[in-house]
Amino acid sequence: MRATALVCGLLACQPGSGGESTAGGISEASATSTSTSGAGTTMTAPTTGAESTSSATGTSSGEASAGTSSGETSTSTSTTGGPEVPAGSTIPVGGGDYFLLGANYPWLDYGGDFGGNNWGVYGVHTKQAEVGAHFDAMQGYGLRVARWFVFTDGRAGISFAGDGTPIGLGEHVLEDMNEAVAIARARGIYLVPVLLDFHWMFWAQQNGGVQTGGRSDCLRDPSKRAALIDAVIVPLLQAFADEPAILAWEIMNEPEWSIADLPAASPDGGADAVPLADFYAFAAGVADAVHANTSAHVTLGSASLKWYRVWTPGFAAAHGFSPLELDFYQTHYYPWMDNQAWNGDPELGTVQFSPTAQMYADLGLDRPMVVGEFIASDQASARLDVLLANGYAGAWPWSLTSDYSLDGPGMQAWAEAHAALVGLPPL
Repeated sequence: MRATALVCGLLACQPGSGGESTAGGISEASATSTSTSGAGTTMTAPTTGAESTSSATGTSSGEASAGTSSGETSTSTSTTGGPEVPAGSTIPVGGGDYFLLGANYPWLDYGGDFGGNNWGVYGVHTKQAEVGAHFDAMQGYGLRVARWFVFTDGRAGISFAGDGTPIGLGEHVLEDMNEAVAIARARGIYLVPVLLDFHWMFWAQQNGGVQTGGRSDCLRDPSKRAALIDAVIVPLLQAFADEPAILAWEIMNEPEWSIADLPAASPDGGADAVPLADFYAFAAGVADAVHANTSAHVTLGSASLKWYRVWTPGFAAAHGFSPLELDFYQTHYYPWMDNQAWNGDPELGTVQFSPTAQMYADLGLDRPMVVGEFIASDQASARLDVLLANGYAGAWPWSLTSDYSLDGPGMQAWAEAHAALVGLPPL
């Protein structure tokens, strides 16, 4: 989620202020994409946070509202006895293959759920009842995956030396993560902890003895980059090495907004944007650490199908980067992406930015892809039908606690209708 007003350093960004985010359905200023005609079935959603009244009906060639798409053979890859689904649209978990149905939690207090800082200690271990009530709601909606931000912009949870070198986990991080895992396990919900947010690379601001952002050097400087992985991320991974409730670790949320030299780069105005080579080196190191120290998957929360190729082995090889070895891809979807596409771009190929129009099978990916953010304030069942039919392997609406409301009854109805496909193994 690109929360453009999440430039902290103001009192509104302190815990409990409600100033941690803005609406995710923002207008994207980029004019480099090519519109496509005949968008077909779209999931339009409000840009104001109001409830949508749009319809998710109707189809076009190359897209289906349910079942299989034209030109694609439906293949049941599930070992759970569920309905046939498009090839590639499941992810292995605990010996079965599933569609990952969940939601973004994504925080109670942005950046403060894991660890403490000069603003106080206000992490998960201090708010068991409140967090538990939220997870009760998710359980009632039939959601089995929660995507939850951890260190965000570096404001809490990490100890730094005077020169900005990460030197270890902050106090209470493991206590908070233990509590998060216990809450999730008790309700049969798997976690996807998001290690960093793209605001990590924003210009530093100081407020009440707390620095927000200003950590780009931890990616640019090889020694600081290694310290971030070895002194902070690896100990966290090792503490939960074989925890079944952690389904996957996510390297960063929407890094594209803080990278300077992507193809069709569009860095946020608040970012001290880093070179793609430096980010790739960090991301590859984290992915390797996840695989070396845990039994969990690893993913990356890409901002849009606009850049999906950037994270593939082919792109890495062409640019001399170490491949990321992701276990599944992730894309995010908001209304600004509707009717936008690349058509034969030398670096980014041919792709419609909206997963409601773009078939997964036509992306040519080596791993499944989850739609890790989208709006489902209403008509959740119809929206999920489209994403499943288009071949995606999971869907996590934004969000349970931030910005857009969640059509819980619609999610529940869809979960019940696809129980074998979304019913992850008990924890």
